[in-house]
Amino acid sequence: MSKMNIAVVGGGNSGEYNISIQSSHRVADILDRGKYNVFLIAIKGRNWEYIDETNKCVPVDFSDFSLNIEGRKVKFDVVFNAIHGTPGEDGKLQGYFEMLGIKHTSCNSITSAVTFNKYFCNRLVSTLGVSISPSIHLFRGQEIRLEEILNALKLPVFVKPCCGGSSVGMSKVTKPKDLRPAIELAFEHDTEVLIEQFISGREITCGVYSEKGRPKSLPLMEIVSKKEFFDYEAKYNSDLAEEILPAPIDEHLAEVCQSLSERLYLHLGCRGVVRFDYILSNDQFWFLEVNTVPGMTTASIVPKMAIKAGFQLSEFYDLLIEEALRV
Repeated sequence: MSKMNIAVVGGGNSGEYNISIQSSHRVADILDRGKYNVFLIAIKGRNWEYIDETNKCVPVDFSDFSLNIEGRKVKFDVVFNAIHGTPGEDGKLQGYFEMLGIKHTSCNSITSAVTFNKYFCNRLVSTLGVSISPSIHLFRGQEIRLEEILNALKLPVFVKPCCGGSSVGMSKVTKPKDLRPAIELAFEHDTEVLIEQFISGREITCGVYSEKGRPKSLPLMEIVSKKEFFDYEAKYNSDLAEEILPAPIDEHLAEVCQSLSERLYLHLGCRGVVRFDYILSNDQFWFLEVNTVPGMTTASIVPKMAIKAGFQLSEFYDLLIEEALRV
């Protein structure tokens, strides 16, 4: 039986570029070479290149997402998407692959686009009866009326780019004088900004994947940041956050969270592995966001969850590829 060609794509055009490159290298290292021919592809702007073992770069043919390696055309059975942020998490890359008929491990283009925008995702999730924090949505160029924001929301608030990840450009605001600078910082990273009222509680995250089309939850994790909140630095510095796996919460509450996450996975049309983040406050789960292309580095949460669930990571990635082929 011939081996499948798997493209592992990383990079992208956001502040998560370096983390995504790390994720793609980690996935490529773990994939079973006895089953797959693995091609590591870095994407940045219009530079899409396969990087071989000798660090030689071969450009990708945009017309069909193929490679020409010493006169041999290489096409792919599946793309393993490890791009966090645009264009790999917001639907752009998914739409490109779907037009070409190429299977990929992430959500489809519509789900990716809707969930990537935190405001639209929150509004959709709220229609399913899930609790979300009160918020205000701003666009670049719109007049910022601080008094109206402060009248509508109680401090503290989180100010964040509407479309982004890894907490890049995000601030926690506790004083009125800090609100405008926080908004300006967020606008440096996006054309839309979301201001959310702070919900006091414990941060709980739940990974969900699919097996034969049915969503299955991974063990829950509680994140205890030693900083003001779980920001970019805390996410990738183990000294600044404690990750407790499995989360030390009541068994019934854990089942509620996993059931809720599986329901959201289905209703949002998710594919592959995703991660849902919540605040647990007074035994109630408040939805924060869904990460449809979660990190795969050695420091990332989902691989740790998969290992805790009893997977070898190579087996878990096999499952993601099998599910991509099944759709």
